[in-house]
Amino acid sequence: MTVPRGRRAPRHSLLATFSLVVLLLLLARFGLLQCGPRYGRPSAEMPHPTTAGSGANSPAPSATASSPVLRGSEASILGSVHVALGTPHDADPSDEYFLDQRAFVLSYSPEKRVPNWVAWQLDRTHFGNVGRKDDFRSDLALPARFYRVKESDYLHSGYDRGHMCPSADRQDSLADNSQTFLFTNIQPQLRELNAGPWEHLEAYARKLAQRGQLLYVVAGGIFSAPFPTIGNGVAVPAANFKIIVVLNQGQGAADVDESTQVLAALMPNQRGVGEREWTQYLTSVDAIEQASGYDFLNAVSERVQRVIEPRVAAVMAR
Repeated sequence: MTVPRGRRAPRHSLLATFSLVVLLLLLARFGLLQCGPRYGRPSAEMPHPTTAGSGANSPAPSATASSPVLRGSEASILGSVHVALGTPHDADPSDEYFLDQRAFVLSYSPEKRVPNWVAWQLDRTHFGNVGRKDDFRSDLALPARFYRVKESDYLHSGYDRGHMCPSADRQDSLADNSQTFLFTNIQPQLRELNAGPWEHLEAYARKLAQRGQLLYVVAGGIFSAPFPTIGNGVAVPAANFKIIVVLNQGQGAADVDESTQVLAALMPNQRGVGEREWTQYLTSVDAIEQASGYDFLNAVSERVQRVIEPRVAAVMAR
């Protein structure tokens, strides 16, 4: 028996529908692959390992569509104004977890449970009428696998909660001031250091900024091996360092030259430290690099580094 012509139409309709569905599925799959991790939360919270041999001339890690920026990686702080003169590097990146706190950036040591270093930009826009928040607290930006330092770690320890980026350097907003009280910005300091030459250097830096100059600052600790601890394994530094590069508004790494003022100070975290003026602890960037193992100012040309890093600034105490 012959099938009427009108009965063949549904077979063509089914084939066309099937083809359309397949095409839509392929397009949807392609779209998901393109959009997947770009705006989503990173799939892991692991420090990004720095390649061996990294230094001043090594390319910085970058994120691509196939390699999203991981929390805690060096790539997560690239582009921050606070490290415009270079991200400090040492020979062993395994004990570094990088955090961009917006008000400053830092490298945190899960082993020592203090920052390796903290870097920030300072100018007159960072001053205001905001009071000191005094809300010392654990940093919840750290992954859960890290111990998060808390108030009880410092209680009855004999040490102050010493700011790296000072509270008074962030008086422009309550949020920024509050960030300075995270324990990832704090190291144990003797009161004699914290309220003595360390604070006096902080005040001097603010005077420069209030005059209209732009400062790039990095501060951290020097640790003995083995290092003493307080509380639940919080390392006590043998000394604290600070490097301050003084520029004009709008300037950056390319503007640092042989005449640029650079202040480098290294202060022992020991009894008797308060008996001397902060200017007596001035040293060179080279000396701090040797003591800490870090390479600083690595975005500045090597020719200029060779001139400014061995130099000790001449500043009168005021």
